[in-house]
Amino acid sequence: MNTPAYHSESPDVSIIEPRHFASLGKAELYELLGHYGVVLLRNCIHNAEDFSAYVKQNSSRLSLDPARVMVGGAAQLVDAGRQAIGLHCENGNSPFWPDITWFYCQEAPRKGSQTTLCDGEKVLAKLSPACRTFFENNPIRYSRTVAGDKWRRLVCHYSPALSDPAAVEIEDLMQIVGDDSQTQISFNPADDSIHYAFSTSAILVSEFSQRPAFANSILGPSFNYEVPVIDTASGLPIPSEFLHEIAEVSAQYTYPVGWRDHDMVMIDNRRVMHGREAIVDERRRIFNALSYR
Repeated sequence: MNTPAYHSESPDVSIIEPRHFASLGKAELYELLGHYGVVLLRNCIHNAEDFSAYVKQNSSRLSLDPARVMVGGAAQLVDAGRQAIGLHCENGNSPFWPDITWFYCQEAPRKGSQTTLCDGEKVLAKLSPACRTFFENNPIRYSRTVAGDKWRRLVCHYSPALSDPAAVEIEDLMQIVGDDSQTQISFNPADDSIHYAFSTSAILVSEFSQRPAFANSILGPSFNYEVPVIDTASGLPIPSEFLHEIAEVSAQYTYPVGWRDHDMVMIDNRRVMHGREAIVDERRRIFNALSYR
């Protein structure tokens, strides 16, 4: 790939400066994402509304986290507590798994509090043969209950004809999920909740890179939601020695974004996992957006 106008402080990140931003088209942006897994656009966007507009411009459709408030039609303020967050793919523990995760940093932390990144291609290459074989042969499964206000809001997002969550029926959700054999959903009318079980491989082939990566939410958080049960699709637990190996190997390839004011990051959400250091600087103000290519 010939991209002389761009440089990278890390071999895992392509950094775009303002002088190149205006001429960067969607095709070239996707090419960079396929090569690096992460694209950092430095000081190119200056408010959440412009961030939302850029995400829409470079995506076929949007996704969302129904537990967060949306700004400008795409951006959602990252406000999930102050604790450190484990590596994960955004919404990777649900059937509504977007292709791209975006972040916009309105105000950068001056101390710690960094978003962290980890390239699943590197993790996969470092896993032991026994660990890799286990996940190649055993799809993983995430199971949990979701409250009515959250699944109803999600349905409204994916169904343009529905705008009032109170008017949503369980059949509307089932229609969105369709005949996806990886997802089983049951409805509890007593408290308006649903329980879902979503199965997927822990090793994915990214549409951007066309290469396999260990990309999943096994180590991830559960802010604003019930903690999921994570096992295999056959009901077997994930061996503790493999969980320990995953954490150990992933830590070797985890690095901070290095936020500056008005940075925007585009992440291949089926290759690069992300997390967060504990927030120790409350000046940190970061927005998130989710989309499909």
